[in-house]
Formats: sequence, structure tokens, C-alpha cells
Amino acid sequence: MRFGRRESPEEEPAVQPRPVAQQLAVSPEEERLLAQAFESDRSVFQLLSTLRTRRMGLGYRSESGHEEVLDWSTGKAVVQDRGPLHHVSGAPPIPLSELEEALVCWAALGPNGIALADIPVNGALSGTLSWAGRTAPSSSGDLAVDLFIVNDGGVWLYRPSTDRNAPVEITGPRDYSKVLGWYREGRTHIADRRPDVGWGSGPEGTRNVNPMGPGQYNLNRPGSSWFLPVGDVGLEWFNQLLVSYEWSGFYLMDPDSGDPAGCEEWIRPGFLEVGFPIPAFDELALMLHAGQVGCVVQNIRLACEAMGLGAWTVGSYADDLLLGAYPEIAKGLGFSFLERNSSTNPSTTATCLGLPGVKDAVVVPSPRFPDAASVVRYVRERRYAPGSHLARQSNWSAASGGPFAGGVLEQILREPRTYIADWAEEAAIATVEYIVAKYGCCPAYVNPVRAKLSVQAHHVDTAFYRKYYPAFPPASSSGASGDPDGGTGAVSYALTPAILEHFSTWHPAMEDPTSEKPSSGGGPPE
Repeated sequence: MRFGRRESPEEEPAVQPRPVAQQLAVSPEEERLLAQAFESDRSVFQLLSTLRTRRMGLGYRSESGHEEVLDWSTGKAVVQDRGPLHHVSGAPPIPLSELEEALVCWAALGPNGIALADIPVNGALSGTLSWAGRTAPSSSGDLAVDLFIVNDGGVWLYRPSTDRNAPVEITGPRDYSKVLGWYREGRTHIADRRPDVGWGSGPEGTRNVNPMGPGQYNLNRPGSSWFLPVGDVGLEWFNQLLVSYEWSGFYLMDPDSGDPAGCEEWIRPGFLEVGFPIPAFDELALMLHAGQVGCVVQNIRLACEAMGLGAWTVGSYADDLLLGAYPEIAKGLGFSFLERNSSTNPSTTATCLGLPGVKDAVVVPSPRFPDAASVVRYVRERRYAPGSHLARQSNWSAASGGPFAGGVLEQILREPRTYIADWAEEAAIATVEYIVAKYGCCPAYVNPVRAKLSVQAHHVDTAFYRKYYPAFPPASSSGASGDPDGGTGAVSYALTPAILEHFSTWHPAMEDPTSEKPSSGGGPPE
């Protein structure tokens, strides 16, 4: 058994930087709106002061007491009983424009340049999987969270390329159009319609079971854009296993017996020294995922606040159902799942294999990763394969122009500890084999794909907030006292100047459906 580390490959000449992408052709109106987005003078602190979850959008209802049929109700009539906040929007649903959606997607987790990679070689630099910078952080640069978009056009995956053309991608007006380019080129169309999840999708024979949660009545409404961060918890799990074995001295142990999980051979001073229960390690991977998704969700909220859009943070739904774990109840997003043996499934965990060809989960066994060796070596080679950031052949950093100055990268690539040791890889493979043999799959205690926290964005139905929330004279968008509500005086504190001015700013050719007009009250629109 080897306890050394692989020799690094022979050094190759640096790859020439990739050419900067051609600027997209954008209209003068798009240029104006992009400048509005990037040059608005509202600070993040001002945005945080008014940041709220605004659930009521154009075309929505609240406690109306009237039945209706929507796509998510799978053809069944649904109703929200009449209550104190009864309201029927007097305006039709108006979807977000392409540019509005592109800006929200970019804010969520779009490309923004090159990560600093300021991790010492002797501080686990080898644990990183990418140096492609995004607007949201990712655990060890694994980029394991993607953004799914559900809108009136169906379901889309937003995953821009990991290519980077500069340390900072957007430095001025000539770069603003990249946001549209990443949106147009980085989307994959998954389905032509919204997923069939919602009221009426409980198990047959139940009357009060709602897997999507009691607050989902307006979720997935026409006109809305539902932004779903979907994370590959499996990738984070396997990467952290390699990092832990290489750098932390922890090893996974069987929670039932306390014995090492297949890695006895490497338990010795200087290698693996302290046991870590498998369920606790699985929870760690889930926590890392949740932290990343929280950042994505907050980015979306801040972008919507700046643009005057409603942003409804929602997580009350069963994400297994939404992904597609129970097709007999609802097809959901159509992800595939592993059939697990209930006698060896420690926590009745649903194990998602991903969406074939679109988002394949890092999990064993699966069509892509049939055994432990294939998955561990895949995660290892995310660092060292040609074209990656720690490769000596066709190095990503040399082609991207960063992050390091001078010959720093070459020094890093010559350091032995930049490369994961053979023994750590072998110990990880043995551990995964143990877990699969006992539990039927790895990870065992957590679903390797999660989509639990998300944001639905929409144009705000200002009539609802005027009707139910106290009014006071607002500040204008410039910060001075003023009346952005068209001369009507005080407005609800829930309505910011950005919301009240949204249509005049972002849709000047459209009649503003949010301007104050008589509400339809609690009855259906005429």
C-alpha cells in the first residue's frame, strides 16, 4: 500500500488566454436598463432597510373563497377559504421581461470573474474544485448549486460557462451586456410547462395532506418566475471526504458499531486518527449546501428589491416531491431516483440520481458512477484533469488570466501538497465501498440533490398593499421627501419607490397596471 503522493505531471507551456467574447448586440432601451441596474445609487444598506418578502403579485389571489383551476393544480379546482386578507388582483399576470430575469439570474449565481484562491498550499488549497468566480460563494469552489427557473415558458436550467475572460468580468458599461449573454447562452430548456405540483397532490385517500405546504396557494402562478437553487449535495460530500482524509485526520466510522468505515488500514499517527460518525458527516455536507443556497436566495432578494420586484422566499414545500420522487402523485421536475431497500435505508432517505444529461448527481451507485473508485477519481480529477485550475496541462488559470501574478501559479503546481495523496484517495474509496455495502448507496443519510429553499419573483400587486398596510409619506428614490405615487399622497410602507416606479422605469411603453385604481375587493374580477 502506498502512503506517498502522485508525482505531478511535467510542466507544459502556459495556454494562451481565451479571446474575449464578442459584445452582444443590445438595443438602446436594454442599454439604458442595464445601466439603471448597475449604476443605481441605492446602497446595499438602503436595500436591506426595506427588504421584505412580498408574496402578492399581479394576477394573484388571497383568501378569495373562489375556486379556480391552474396548471399546478393538475386540473383540479382549488380554493383558499375566504379570510381577513381576501383579495383578487384587478390586473392580469405580467411575466418578468427577459432582461429582468437575466439580471436576477446573474445576481443569484452568475459569473463575476476569477476567485482569489487565497488559500495556502499547506492550508488545503488542494481541496478546491474550481477558481471560477460567481456572485455567490460555493463550498471549496465546487459550483454544486445550479439555478432552475420556472416561468410561463416552462422549466429552464441556468448554468453559464465556467470560462472567465478577466479577473473581474464587469468593470463598466461595455461589460453590462454580458449579463444577457450569460443568460441566453447559459440556459437549457427542460420542459414546456410548469411542474404539476400543488394542492391536490397529496397521497390518494388523504384530504388534508398538502406536500407543497399551506402557503403555496400563489406559488407557481402564471406570470411568476420561480427561481430554484438545486444543489448537488453528493459532490460536496465526496469532496469533503477527500479533504477530510487528506487534511483533517478524521475518518468516517459506523454509527452502530463505532468501527472505522472500511478505512482501518490508514488509521495511524499522521494519517487518520479520530472517528467521525457517518450521519454527522452527511449532515455537514447538507449544512455546506444550505449555506450556499442561503447566499443565492439573499442575492435574488436584493436584486429584486433594487429593481422594484416582489420576491417571495419559500421553503415550505416537499422538495423530493418537487424534484420527482413520487411520480404517481406528481411528476414534478422529472428527476430520477434510486430504489432503496427499506431494510438498509437508515432514515428512509430518498436518493436522487439527478436529471439525466442535465444535472447528474454525484452518488454511488448511479449510471454515471457505478462504484466507489469511479466517483472518488472523478472528484479528484476535477482538480487535475487538463483544463482544470490545478492542471499542469492546459491550465485553466493560464487561459483565464488569473488569479496569481508572476510565477506564483508555477510555484504552486510544483508543491507536492498541491496534489492529493494516493493514500487519501485509496482510503476514501474503501470508505465509500463500506457505506454502499451496508446502506445500498452513498451518501446514505442525506439526499444527494436538494431544492428546499427558493424565491418566486413577480410584479407586485400594489393594490393589495395599499388596502391592508398602513400608509405614510414615503421618501423618493433620490432620498429626498417626495411623492412617487403619482400625486396620491401617502402610500403603504410596504411599497418602496422602486416598486411604485417599476413600470415607468422598466416597462415605459406599457400602461402601468399598478397605478392606484379601485380594488376588486374580495370578489372575482369582472
